[in-house]
Amino acid sequence: MSTNSDDTLFDLYDREKRLLAEGPDLLKSNDEKELRAFAERLFERFAKVVRENEDLTRHSDRQEQRLVKLNQNLKTQTRELDQRKTELENLSHQLSKYLPPQIHQALFEGKHDTQIATQRKKLTVFFSDIKNFTQTSESLQPEALTEYLNEYFSEMTQIALNHGATIDKYMGDAMMVFFGDPDTRGIREDARACVEMALSMLERLRALQKRWRSIGFENPFEIRIGINTGYCNVGNFGSEQRLSYTIIGGEVNLAQRLEANADVGGILMSYETFVHVEDLVIAEKRGAIRMKGIARDVQTYAISGRKTESSSSIFNFDHPSGVSIDIDPAVLDAEGRVALADKLSELASQLREF
Repeated sequence: MSTNSDDTLFDLYDREKRLLAEGPDLLKSNDEKELRAFAERLFERFAKVVRENEDLTRHSDRQEQRLVKLNQNLKTQTRELDQRKTELENLSHQLSKYLPPQIHQALFEGKHDTQIATQRKKLTVFFSDIKNFTQTSESLQPEALTEYLNEYFSEMTQIALNHGATIDKYMGDAMMVFFGDPDTRGIREDARACVEMALSMLERLRALQKRWRSIGFENPFEIRIGINTGYCNVGNFGSEQRLSYTIIGGEVNLAQRLEANADVGGILMSYETFVHVEDLVIAEKRGAIRMKGIARDVQTYAISGRKTESSSSIFNFDHPSGVSIDIDPAVLDAEGRVALADKLSELASQLREF
């Protein structure tokens, strides 16, 4: 019965084994000639096996050395990749300060197209600026002005991000943000989020004003806010060399015009925004305004407060000794509010035991 060669296992020492198999019978014989021939063949095969093993050992050593070098190279490349990753993460963090967070994230996830393209969408647009900023800046040292302005923008920006706003740009003392792109919760919810954001900003600013006065800022910043809801062109504007993700259109200009006509420390909004928030805020109807590029008279409303003030307000505590505490829950997330409440309870216990 024949055996298929594919089923036969290769044996590296097959010839040596066959040679050794001849040994027992030959050793029983007294034929010196055959024993000598067997010994010579055995010596020859043994010498060959030794040489082959030496070759294998040298080859194994060379391979081991190569593996050591490869491992060292791999470790070096891994360190270089980790370093490059850290550099890219740092660069990404720096770039994030120049881009709206939503666009920054979409770019790194490969979801944002950098082609010059725009679309028409209904957005809610927010403008704010500081009253008499030029006059105020002239009364402050440049270092103090920079400190106060950076603190103001940092606080307002954090509130904007907490409410889901897309931060468009800072223009001197002015700030422009919008809701509805690239993420939207619907036209109504976008408008409501914008107004809630504006109210939180004013509440936070009142706390900042009190603190600023206590450290020598005699006439702290006061702001005006304008909000409008309408169709805008939004997307990438610019050139192949440089792009700006922004919004343009008559409704954007209208939001800026509303801000210019708002009361100091107040919010002026269009009717198109008011209809989405009339259950949230106390608003006074003001006069209508007309703008070039807007084919209608725009009825305006000035917000004087929330209808349910307890839903989001600043907690104040002032003591004649000079102790003043202002807490704005709107700038904290749920975890932050719990942590603050726990810390305040701990401080209260310490005060009672003091």
